[in-house]
Amino acid sequence: MKPIEYEIKRTLTSKFVIIMMIAIVGLASLLSYESASTFSPLPISSTPHVNYGYYASGTDLVMVGYAHNAFGQPVSGITAYYQYNGTFYSARTVSNGFANVSIPIGTSHKVTLNVNYTYSALKKTVSTHQTSITIPNTTIPSGLEIIPGIVDPSNTTRFGYELMYVGTAGSTAPPINFYVGNSTFSPSQIISNSSFRYPSISGFNIKNIYPSVTYADHNNTYSAVATNSTGSIIPRTYSPESSPLTDYSPMTQSELQSLVFSGTSQIMGLLIPILAVFAAYLTYGKDRTSGVLESVLKRPVTRGSLIASRFTSNAISIFIAVGLSMIFSDLIINHYFGMYLSTAFSLYFVWTYLVEGVAFLAIIYMFSHIAKSQGAVLGAAIGIFVVMDLFWSIIPLAILSALKIASSSATYVYGLIAFDYASPSGYSSLVQTMFTDKIGLISAQTIEPTAFGIVAPILIIAGILWMIIPFSISFVLAKYRD
Repeated sequence: MKPIEYEIKRTLTSKFVIIMMIAIVGLASLLSYESASTFSPLPISSTPHVNYGYYASGTDLVMVGYAHNAFGQPVSGITAYYQYNGTFYSARTVSNGFANVSIPIGTSHKVTLNVNYTYSALKKTVSTHQTSITIPNTTIPSGLEIIPGIVDPSNTTRFGYELMYVGTAGSTAPPINFYVGNSTFSPSQIISNSSFRYPSISGFNIKNIYPSVTYADHNNTYSAVATNSTGSIIPRTYSPESSPLTDYSPMTQSELQSLVFSGTSQIMGLLIPILAVFAAYLTYGKDRTSGVLESVLKRPVTRGSLIASRFTSNAISIFIAVGLSMIFSDLIINHYFGMYLSTAFSLYFVWTYLVEGVAFLAIIYMFSHIAKSQGAVLGAAIGIFVVMDLFWSIIPLAILSALKIASSSATYVYGLIAFDYASPSGYSSLVQTMFTDKIGLISAQTIEPTAFGIVAPILIIAGILWMIIPFSISFVLAKYRD
């Protein structure tokens, strides 16, 4: 077996390399799945809401509160408060989202209540402002209410309607016809020309309806109308206020790339240097300082071919880890969005982390010929990783801040770019800036990359130099000094 073949096999069957490759590919795929499966063009509100209904029970008014999240799903633990004639009444929602409270009103057929509710957010109790509800006739139950803007849990770019029905003694809904149509139409026009029809739905207190809209409907706004079994419009179920049923827009390459940068890139920037640094130490630095290489060199293998074959085998393991991560991430993205990342971006992605990994690899090889003991090489490897990777995104900010350079100045931007060029871990930041026009860790600024010299030819040359220079030094030291 040729030396290069032996070294490749030795590296790829190393337990450390296998574990790291599995970790890199697995975590990159997991982050791609998390980013793709939870993607929404607009953030989903985490604030619960309460809808109110009512019915009469003797001389009491029973207020029905239903707490739900943005998806119309019930929320427990919400306390609803009702103020009537200076007295407060309250009820706490249970697992089905309902909380009923009886308020003695005597024979009054018209009452005004002040209502609000409290909920817990990050272990802090949040109280909403009081609003006023006027009930014109307490002998008639609230019946059907239509709440628009409920998010479809299976497709967060779609919205629907929540129907809440409170009948006599809290009874469920009789047969109801539900229509959704153009918001510019009158109620009768919506019924006759509705885009979405739901005839004879019944037997519910809460029902969520999500019309099957498409991208073609994203510019349209809709209103809803409900009728009873005889076709008469149910009171309070039509409002001239309109709402969209979708905010979907086709996914763009820019948005896909942002998903990759916000998820997969973060873990790659951490784990690829770990693989490179410690693979270099375990397969080369440790052997060199312990004298193992001397026994290998007794065979017909030159120092130059030995360091080249081991370096190449380590580089191949990095390339495989990066390449597989890109392939699996792209497959996951295509599954959710029906499109692949562009070829140019995919190649840049692989190139970026290959440069980062191989550069760290070469640096440790170089220090393996400077340090005199295993402990010194290991200490240098750990120090290089901590300073040039783990804390490198913070160090420039601290230095520039200490120099009192304004973060809004061009000097500050040039300083960040200079630091990114000064470490292999900054290389991915430069590539990200080229694609997104954003620079900075804490408060990203929008810049014109070409105006600051961030262009493909310079980046490619910088990547090549980061891989070649430290390895060339280590190669010369191995061949002519040792």
